[in-house]
Amino acid sequence: MKYGKGSGKNIDPGNVIGLVSNFDVDSSGGDGSLEPNSTYTEWNWILIRDGKPNKWRVDDWGY
Repeated sequence: MKYGKGSGKNIDPGNVIGLVSNFDVDSSGGDGSLEPNSTYTEWNWILIRDGKPNKWRVDDWGY
């Protein structure tokens, strides 16, 4: 990984996934960090794992 959190950490690119999603937020706004009654498009999710047998976890998200 050349840039970002992975730089200089010798992270195997096979243990990183980038996803893009679109989703709607209801009137509650979720946990308060999202705009109520809105739609988010092209929202990025970065998932990482420590190795092939390990579970994926969300490392970062947003635009």
